[in-house]
Amino acid sequence: MTAVDFQLTDNSNNVRRGTLQFTKKNKTIQTPACLTYTLRGSVPHLVADNLKPLPIDLVQVSIEQFLEQKDSSSFKFPHGLHQYLHLEDLLLFCDLRDPLKLAPTAFNTDKYLSVESHGGVRQVTPALWAEAVKAYRPDLVAPMADAVTDLEAKNKRIIRSVNRSLRWLDENLKTAKELDIPVFAHVLGHTNAEERARSAKETASRDVEGFIVNMLGLDYDQIPSLLRASTDALPTKKPRLGYGLATPEKILEGVSNGIDLFDGTYAYKATEKGRAIIFKFGQDLTNDEKTQQAKTLNLWEPSFAHDFEPLDTTCGCHACKRPHNKAYIHHLLNAHEMLGPILLMSHNIYQLDQFMAAIRTSIENNQFEQDKDRFMKYFSHAIEVDGMKNHVDEVDNESLGVPLKKKRTIL
Repeated sequence: MTAVDFQLTDNSNNVRRGTLQFTKKNKTIQTPACLTYTLRGSVPHLVADNLKPLPIDLVQVSIEQFLEQKDSSSFKFPHGLHQYLHLEDLLLFCDLRDPLKLAPTAFNTDKYLSVESHGGVRQVTPALWAEAVKAYRPDLVAPMADAVTDLEAKNKRIIRSVNRSLRWLDENLKTAKELDIPVFAHVLGHTNAEERARSAKETASRDVEGFIVNMLGLDYDQIPSLLRASTDALPTKKPRLGYGLATPEKILEGVSNGIDLFDGTYAYKATEKGRAIIFKFGQDLTNDEKTQQAKTLNLWEPSFAHDFEPLDTTCGCHACKRPHNKAYIHHLLNAHEMLGPILLMSHNIYQLDQFMAAIRTSIENNQFEQDKDRFMKYFSHAIEVDGMKNHVDEVDNESLGVPLKKKRTIL
């Protein structure tokens, strides 16, 4: 019995609906789906107890974030990464690099890959990668990959990155097979469609359980053609994870072109900007003819100071069910209270999961492309700015913390 079993239930017009089963853990992921992003193995702003009511099953962990010391303390822990992070009930996917920071940090060679850690740049060899995987024992692992994210990269650099990554894949596969850990291998090629097809074909010829299609660093209008250049050469019966397809628009483009899993970093990025996700899809989206509607709420905006409605009346997350209203979360952000990001992160993870569930329902109803067109017309697709940028904290003249002395009234 294989550790990972992927079954497609629908594959019409390259839009895929399936299930990814982890037989050892007896867990099943319905696809399309998003992984949950972490920093140093923790979901940003949340602790283990915060995760229990959230729809989280598959968590992404970046190994480079644990390499701040020459001898990483996490390597010495004898019970694996699940217990080290207190995430025993979740599935862990380990990749060497952080998908949010995949740009090269220093020069790479055939012998090592340079990564960024809290202790500076580390040079990771296949031997060090093997040591990490043996210590962590994740449910899924990605091999080393020399990803290119520079739009001005020359073909010579792209070809070298594909060749180098294939050699590392062959070496890393030996370790993964010995440990019986499923491998999702990187499909590279950057802006070169021919190299994307070659990378996909060569990677598919190896004994891997799935693929990571790297779209990082590309402009939005480049994605459809280059994505198809990769996926057309991949076997249909194995799952595909997309990097660089984090925004709702790019997720929809990825689904249209045969991607099954996404990195899930959008919830974190929205939270860091003080924004709450409110966009809907498919049956959940209203049928009116509005256009240019906001996909998120900027809770730093002063207009929310007297808004006592929940973030989303239809949302089932802790922030909305209690409910913590917009004015309260606005106050928490202004006061720099840690509860503000906790509530926003919980809400955004929940909403992103609802978005993926609506996509799956839309595919089942054979309505995906129509629903996608309606989504693109209904919402604004302008870049969502950081709400805290140029923000000035509001001052309560009645509070005790103001620098001015309060006027005293003598009776």
